[in-house]
Amino acid sequence: MSDAAAPPSGADLEDRRAAPPRTWVLLRGLTREAGHWGGFPDTLAARLPGRVLMPDLPGNGVLHAQASPLRMAEMAARCRGQLRAQGAGPPYHVVALSLGAMAALAWGSAHPEEIAAGVLINTSLRGLQPLHRRLRPAALAALPALLLGRDDAAREAAILRLTSRRVAQVPPAWLTLRRVHPVSRANALRQLLA
Repeated sequence: MSDAAAPPSGADLEDRRAAPPRTWVLLRGLTREAGHWGGFPDTLAARLPGRVLMPDLPGNGVLHAQASPLRMAEMAARCRGQLRAQGAGPPYHVVALSLGAMAALAWGSAHPEEIAAGVLINTSLRGLQPLHRRLRPAALAALPALLLGRDDAAREAAILRLTSRRVAQVPPAWLTLRRVHPVSRANALRQLLA
């Protein structure tokens, strides 16, 4: 086993415990909210020192009644505002998925001094690749049903088919999230346009 793959030694773990606590910021993607992280925040908090915060993007989660911004810079600004309101200042360690990763990139571009580290998952950037390289044709064909469909379970199942090959059925918690914090069709479309 190489040193890079070796598990942390006792001294490494002590160094981690002695490090100042970090502020971890978790951002979800298109029409998703903090609750879609499931148990990941608890796992992260148990393994790494610090505070875990999960601001929702406007139009999603507890902010579902707000209009989603049409620009990533505005989404990033709104996330920053939520963090400040919670008393959390930079530097931030960001883990972001899809649309959240796009907002994190805009944030890091405008305020690089605030982002200590970032893990960006499944993101795409307008201007770097054409739409057909950022969104599979099957996903593009499914968008009208996702935006206009009325059956919550069918919409969630379609999202799951587009994003995962490992999970066979929609977690019941996702249907609860959709009922409690419904994302409007207008906000879903605004997020796609952004």
